[in-house]
Amino acid sequence: MSLRLSGIRARIGGVPVLHAVDLEIRNGKVTALLGRNGAGKTTTLRTVLGLTELDAGEITCEGRDLSRLPTWRRAREGLFYVPEDGGVFQDLSVQENLKLSARMPIAQAIEPFEELGPLLGRRAALLSGGERKILALARAYASRSEWLLIDEPSLGLAPTVLRRLAGAIQLLRGRAAMLIVEQNLGFAQSVADDYVLLLDGRTVDRGPIDTLRQSSQFDAAMHFGQSEGGSSQ
Repeated sequence: MSLRLSGIRARIGGVPVLHAVDLEIRNGKVTALLGRNGAGKTTTLRTVLGLTELDAGEITCEGRDLSRLPTWRRAREGLFYVPEDGGVFQDLSVQENLKLSARMPIAQAIEPFEELGPLLGRRAALLSGGERKILALARAYASRSEWLLIDEPSLGLAPTVLRRLAGAIQLLRGRAAMLIVEQNLGFAQSVADDYVLLLDGRTVDRGPIDTLRQSSQFDAAMHFGQSEGGSSQ
């Protein structure tokens, strides 16, 4: 099973942002979408979801053309988006957040995320940054979606939290295909199978993650701060 983007072009406010994005994510695999700030990574995710209008190209899922479907239809086709801030509802409890997307009992949904058990009654606004990211992944898991699009999961997290987050992503492996936007190269290499490099809104290379540094486009595409994570929780 695969989700494929072919010749994707998109603009924001009339300004072209994506010029030629091609990539494929496969069932049971994690693909890291890499590139410096402004390369078009988040716009790519939003275009897949239909949140940014597609100018040209095709988005297909197992041969089904999703390119012109509204966002809610794409969600029904099995796409689930986790934005940079996690997309949790701050005024709702952990349990209420899970109920909004769950297609399984809550007790089952949190089995892989044991730290959420004692927090079910807590408002999401009172969670730490790391706990909110884990909750966001638990919501994705509970939705039983086949395709997870995750934006900057490691942003602003301490190394100890990053290790737990990497473990949570590994738990989702095999249950869904994942496309993860990352700027933390070390984290991306710890969780991904494959990479796609974007440069100025174009796919310039892709391949197995362990061959990333051998890419002739690596230096041009990866000139950003390759931190090992921030300090906040």
